[in-house]
Amino acid sequence: MAKKKAPNTAGDALRDIEASGDRFAEWAAENAALILGSIAIILVLAAGAGLYVQHGSTARDEAANALAIASGNYRLAMGADVTAGKIEEPANPELAERARTEYAEKFAEIAREHSGTSAGALAWLEAGNLQAELGKTEHAVVSFESARDAAGGLAVEAIASTRLAGLAEDRGDSAGAAEAYERAAAIESYPLRGEALTEAARCWVAAGETDRALAVYQRFEAEFPDEFVAPQIESLIAELRLAR
Repeated sequence: MAKKKAPNTAGDALRDIEASGDRFAEWAAENAALILGSIAIILVLAAGAGLYVQHGSTARDEAANALAIASGNYRLAMGADVTAGKIEEPANPELAERARTEYAEKFAEIAREHSGTSAGALAWLEAGNLQAELGKTEHAVVSFESARDAAGGLAVEAIASTRLAGLAEDRGDSAGAAEAYERAAAIESYPLRGEALTEAARCWVAAGETDRALAVYQRFEAEFPDEFVAPQIESLIAELRLAR
């Protein structure tokens, strides 16, 4: 993603986001696994889904600015460029843990203070990302569920659902993961709906629900006939069909 100046207002942020929307769409298509550690990426998704509306209001400006400031400060705490680029893991693991712990709490605080705004939903998502990195799975689940529920059926809900799916798989709940992926696939504005369906099919197979797996995959083929399928999933479905 091209490097740009940090936004000072919600209006500036929105203009920057709109200008980089096409670049993000290309990036998302090439990177199937969305690891949303950067608030800039999250904001692009949110804007693309129409989540960031009425940006001129004071409440929304305050929420967006609080989120941008916290994101920039977190990047600084991790030794990264404040405006852009990947956050590399610091050489000092204690520093990394301290920064993640502090800013997971800050993002959660922003989410609570700005409940009902798009920035509040995004802050819950960022808090969940950091909590998951810290191994605080139960806290991450609560944060992702809060982001999902606050997003109002738009793209951030899908992102939160895929994060919940990943956590469900980690604890061996394949059926729960499949349901979460299907929920993500139901969000029209989510650009990776097809991939979410194939992941749901894979998880239904892992859960022993062969019929549901085949039904979901058939839906994927009907709705997204030209989309790429991970070879291992394609082979898995082919084997199931041969067995039938």
